[in-house]
Amino acid sequence: MRLQEQFTVISTLTLAEMKGRYRNTIAGLLWVMFNPLIMFSVQAIIFKHILKINLDRYYTFLLSGLLPWIFINSTLTQTVHSFITMREPLLSFQIHPVSIIISKSFDSFFNFIIPFTFLFIILLPQEDFSLTGILLLPIPLVMTFVATTALAIFLATLQVFFRDTQYITNFILSIMFFLTPIFYPRHLIPAEYQFLVDINPLYAFIYIFKVNLWSFSFSDWVNAVLHASYFLIGILIISTIFWKKTRNELYINI
Repeated sequence: MRLQEQFTVISTLTLAEMKGRYRNTIAGLLWVMFNPLIMFSVQAIIFKHILKINLDRYYTFLLSGLLPWIFINSTLTQTVHSFITMREPLLSFQIHPVSIIISKSFDSFFNFIIPFTFLFIILLPQEDFSLTGILLLPIPLVMTFVATTALAIFLATLQVFFRDTQYITNFILSIMFFLTPIFYPRHLIPAEYQFLVDINPLYAFIYIFKVNLWSFSFSDWVNAVLHASYFLIGILIISTIFWKKTRNELYINI
């Protein structure tokens, strides 16, 4: 399938995903914002005002961690069984399986960008954001999207051959949410467990957002991008190799 045809398929599938998600709902696209905004509000109240986490600009800290995490988590959990649920279209039409994952990632990315932008605009007048950090935001956005999509392709392919993948994925993501410094600062983690943060591929991408919005320093930002790049390259290599080795058997095992 040529690149232009591939792009047409992906855009068509993405629009179908977006239309189908909120069809026959009263609020429509407003539902895109409700879940992340409610999660943000609840965690802000609990950790800032009840548990009294002593951290400057906590709302920005939470925004830069929680919203990217929601995108990663929702994309992986919603795409892991995509090849199985889309069995009939894949067998009946000339649709590249990867196009399905990419379209779902775009849909999830759209659902991430809307509340992220909304909360950013709300916080903009009262927070001291770095202009350079704001201008550099497209880089972590693109890196996170590519890494999440590649990981989603790997997991969706693995699900075809190992049907427990979706349950293991949900379990691991649930555990990682609490082990990742998303709603609490990294320095609260004991020194002997700090290495768990360094080897956490998901946090590597989230940390760039934190540097961009919460504690911008160009040297820290470059180091964060380089650190995340290693994980990005690794994810792309593993996902590509696994896909090439299993794609011929995919249709047989769906």
